[in-house]
Amino acid sequence: MAFNDVPPPHVSPLYQPVYEATFGFAGLAWTLCYILYAREGLRTKSYGMPLFALANNFAWEMTYALYVADAAREKTAMVIWMLIDIPIVYSLLRHGRNEWSHAPMVSRNLGKIFVLLVALCATAHYSWASWWMGNGIAMKSGKSYRGVEGLDPTEMAFWAVSVCQVVVSTSSLAQLITRQHTGGVSWAVWALRFLGTFIGLNISYGWAWYTWPEAHAYFMSEPAIFLWGITTVCDIVYAIVFAKVRRNERVLEDGRKMAPRHEGKEL
Repeated sequence: MAFNDVPPPHVSPLYQPVYEATFGFAGLAWTLCYILYAREGLRTKSYGMPLFALANNFAWEMTYALYVADAAREKTAMVIWMLIDIPIVYSLLRHGRNEWSHAPMVSRNLGKIFVLLVALCATAHYSWASWWMGNGIAMKSGKSYRGVEGLDPTEMAFWAVSVCQVVVSTSSLAQLITRQHTGGVSWAVWALRFLGTFIGLNISYGWAWYTWPEAHAYFMSEPAIFLWGITTVCDIVYAIVFAKVRRNERVLEDGRKMAPRHEGKEL
């Protein structure tokens, strides 16, 4: 989202190449992560990305591919992620009933719930981007969007992505604790998700703030610190819980993973 920036003279010439490098790494990490999500879901007859997080991410990708992104590389990334999402969604619809047997109403209506969540989230993402750009929120010198000087898609995307990451990180941790098994996920999925988020959000925007603070002061604001802070903490705690759960889970002959028989045992 910062590919059209024209920084003032005092900004380091490394601003743009480092930002693009971290952005590119994050895109690659998340692409591989999605592929592994799909593979693990099919292999273990489950799904790894939580229901709401998957719907929200799919809606975000769809909204940015069709409406927000103005750079070819961004549109391409969004379309690729949407395509990779297809087998993840298939795993959700095909095997999700096993994970929601405790909630029959959800189990019977997973497809309808997913479509409804995608529609609601897409509306929210579109409304946010449309409001931000249509009202010239947080205009900044050196920023531009579709030829309009001052519009800052970088900050707009920061808040949207930060909320998405909070949803993914918190719901993934909650899902792991609730299920007590690692179906649909793996160490590689966690590592790629953690690195993609940490480098693509914390490092990328942190670098932008460090080298061009007047245009990226929001990164160190209290709401922003809360968002990327809670995401980072949850992702680290996830690894600790994952190790514990993996030691105790049961693996069935067909590849499915189940909670240990002593389900009442505390982590």
